[in-house]
Amino acid sequence: MKLKSHLYCLVAICIWSSLELAGKLLGKGISPFAITAWRFLIGGACIAPFAVRAWTRNKLKLTVSSILKLGLLGILNVVISMLLLQWAIFYGKASLVAVIVSMNPLFVSLFALVLLKEKLSRFQIYSLFVGFVGLVIIILGEIELFQQHFVNLPLGIVFAILAAITFALYTVLTKWAVSQYGNLITNSVSFLLGGIVLSGINLAIGKSMSFTPSWHNIWLMLYLGVIITGLAYVLYFEAMKQLSAARASFYFFLKPALATLLAYFFLGEQLSLLQIGGIVLIMIALSRRLWISLYERNKFKA
Repeated sequence: MKLKSHLYCLVAICIWSSLELAGKLLGKGISPFAITAWRFLIGGACIAPFAVRAWTRNKLKLTVSSILKLGLLGILNVVISMLLLQWAIFYGKASLVAVIVSMNPLFVSLFALVLLKEKLSRFQIYSLFVGFVGLVIIILGEIELFQQHFVNLPLGIVFAILAAITFALYTVLTKWAVSQYGNLITNSVSFLLGGIVLSGINLAIGKSMSFTPSWHNIWLMLYLGVIITGLAYVLYFEAMKQLSAARASFYFFLKPALATLLAYFFLGEQLSLLQIGGIVLIMIALSRRLWISLYERNKFKA
């Protein structure tokens, strides 16, 4: 069962590695508000039939209180974290955003310590330090930081860091909801409620929900909604049923490399040698469980 959970995490991270690329390819003609709202409305709607079947099969009861709690999770994820992520993509560099957001497991460890009382080992403390050093190196090594090629790269970096922190909080809090209501119901309800709230905010502040209905935009929007938001989220939180929040997020160490390669081949984005060094440090920090297992195995053999 745990092998399948690890496989689900791996597939989910591979899909999520294309998130920033897909968001960037949609271009500047679509508001980050509209992209995020449509993405989660589509994703939630795709999961809904399976959620209804799980609800009737397991005879679960959704009270007003539980719906409100799932709605708050949806607001945290959709209206705050993922909107920040889309703003980061809009203002900044897709590869840089992907690397920074992939650091969210480091914040997961901190939130899991405080909220779930999961112990923080000395290896986790080391990885936090190494990861944050890598982040500083990546920011300082950005040679295009104040160039006009991007809308506002420094602001994009700030939004990416905030997106990583808030998604880490969402990951930890959602583990409780999944244990109570199941993966499908939790994601479908929170996605739909979050998407509805963001759509309402869009209309209230005069932001358009429309976009040019070209095949390019439609396919990218469907990919963001059905695959990235629907399938990947379901796989990831299905895996969290068997794995701890920190262990499930371990696979994020693959995202910096995968997302950087995708941005290089499809967007022509390049990183400096200093930034590549920072990415290596972040990948080392995120893959701490691999190093721990190797350390313990060699210690046992000795």
